[in-house]
Amino acid sequence: MDLISSLLPLVAIFAVFWFLLIRPQQRRLREQTERINSLEVGTRVMTTSGIYGTVRHLGRTQAVVEIAPGVEMTIAKAAISQLVRAEDEEFEYEDADDAASGPDRPAGAPFETGEGPVSAEGPEDFRAYPRPGDDK
Repeated sequence: MDLISSLLPLVAIFAVFWFLLIRPQQRRLREQTERINSLEVGTRVMTTSGIYGTVRHLGRTQAVVEIAPGVEMTIAKAAISQLVRAEDEEFEYEDADDAASGPDRPAGAPFETGEGPVSAEGPEDFRAYPRPGDDK
């Protein structure tokens, strides 16, 4: 009887540990696996780092996600934290097909600021500083 009464608190602690830590983790893992298995091309997703994008290609363990028109990144499928529904979007999303009509600024045109065009070199006052490779 002494053995049972001394083991009972240990069993109770293990049961509490199981129900508070292990079971919820298993449930989250199962939900993540179901979410990854339900991915389709064209699905809006959010990665674990908070980047929103649209799935463009799916592999066995990786996905190509378009984060802006023409900008794609390859990520591990496990890095997809959630599927984004249209009603959850905070900003209006423009699909690549919608953007095909052309941007407001023609490709290659300089960006305009209040002080005139900005070159790809950067502001003129930064040109006085040496750049890597200029010492040759």
